Amino acid sequence: MKKYILLIWVVACGLLTGCDDFLEEHSNDNAYATTCKDLNELLIGNGYMKYYVSRANLSSLSVNTKNGPYFPWLLVMDDDAEEFVRGSYSKNSPLAELEGFYEWVSNPYNIDGVLYSDKTWGRLYEHIGVVNVILDKVEEFKHDTEADRNIIKGQSHFLRGAYYYLLVNLYAKAYDKISASRDLGVPLKLTPYVEDINYTRSPVDSVYMQIVRDLELAVTELEGYKPATVRRASQDAARALLSRVYCYMGKWELVPDLCNAILDGNRWSLRNLNTMNADSSWIEISSPEIIFANGSHCVNRVFPTVKNASGRSGFRVSDELVDLFNEHGTVETTVGGSSVEVLNDCRKAVTLYMEDAPNVDYYIPRKTKKDEVKSEYDFVSDNFSIRLSEVYLNLAEAYAMTDQEDLAKATLKTLLEKRLVRVNDITATGEDLVKLIRNERRRELCFEGQRWFDLRRYAVSPRYPEVKQIVHKVYDYVYGDMNTVGSYRGYYVLPEYPDGGWLLPIPNEEIEQTDGSIVNNERQDCILYEY
Repeated sequence: MKKYILLIWVVACGLLTGCDDFLEEHSNDNAYATTCKDLNELLIGNGYMKYYVSRANLSSLSVNTKNGPYFPWLLVMDDDAEEFVRGSYSKNSPLAELEGFYEWVSNPYNIDGVLYSDKTWGRLYEHIGVVNVILDKVEEFKHDTEADRNIIKGQSHFLRGAYYYLLVNLYAKAYDKISASRDLGVPLKLTPYVEDINYTRSPVDSVYMQIVRDLELAVTELEGYKPATVRRASQDAARALLSRVYCYMGKWELVPDLCNAILDGNRWSLRNLNTMNADSSWIEISSPEIIFANGSHCVNRVFPTVKNASGRSGFRVSDELVDLFNEHGTVETTVGGSSVEVLNDCRKAVTLYMEDAPNVDYYIPRKTKKDEVKSEYDFVSDNFSIRLSEVYLNLAEAYAMTDQEDLAKATLKTLLEKRLVRVNDITATGEDLVKLIRNERRRELCFEGQRWFDLRRYAVSPRYPEVKQIVHKVYDYVYGDMNTVGSYRGYYVLPEYPDGGWLLPIPNEEIEQTDGSIVNNERQDCILYEY
């Protein structure tokens, strides 16, 4: 039997990530693959995102290392987050580590003014490099069955499509049918070998076409594959992500078949939040709603309880989002034989948490338990997960955007029946119906890594475009004891898309290594309006 040697350091050198350091660290790190089982192990170890939980008692989020969480700053750039300040300043607090992103500064990769290199770009391209090698080699393993090879190919195509989806939405403009062929996306690297070329940024539409091709292949190749864990890609995960991508592209007519195939399979089910205790975890790995989960979890660290002495200043839920959970009003229901008035939207009780602590009058997000869970493997990624509720929301959006409003309302009602105490008839039509679906999406998927991307795509939507400025309040430290809250200093405003603040800067080392062939995004500091 021929033995194939997959050299991981060769993978990395073709990745736009800086070969020198990687070669020095990993030049002897060879992965020997002779079967699809070996390739599967390589996928688990290097193709999928690393599983990581940033615990509340850690001294740092480790945002400036390759071993920390994946892009925790995605949680604080949108309109669902606001900072809070209390006690004394600490450069290890979530606020200090993520403040540059919260304030949309020109180079947000800094802690206490000290710059560090962006790790996300390189980490995602390293994952892409691994799956490129696997896709290049898997067909040579003829001693394995076609089904075994398809499982490897399907997961690899899903992951490559997912990583390019993340890259293009972080570092490039949102997909706009009018300008996507001209807008700069991210470099496409699809080969396993080292090329002596200076990479350039492929157009946004070319990147999206590659994402679609990869996910379409994954849907076909993963047919019949039922992974033992939702941390591995499945056919339904590929269908769901592809339906999301089509929503981003405004190709809503292609969404229903994908979503209905998932729903017709009856493999997943919605949790009935009417029957859940407010102290329970809503989003956890055992939930029947989770279709796929990959990457890190750091919500409990970014949005800390104040009882944890380490890094007391951090982020909280914005008042705007809190108010949104109240829009369904209150209803009367019977509890213990007595009639009481309760909030109609059950999601608020299991999504938002107000700590019983001095000077705490705000909410933090807690879709998982309020404190640490016993096993970190109960946690679900907050930057790349796919839930059944999104399938309903994608489907409702697609129906509404293609003027099938009765189907859109029926789909949305099915979801709301598991979320509200009482579901009233949905009477909205046209743009009002689309806005209702968008608000439900915000309530349902908050702090799961989707809001920032949604705000960008709404701004260029071919139907019912919606642009928005974001306002972030900032506070000064008032040096007292640990419960002393900060004083209001003013606010930053992120102008409406497509202001440069909606795109992250590309790492300088990538621009330097390609002799300027990779063009950076134009990004300026936002203005502070002092109180």
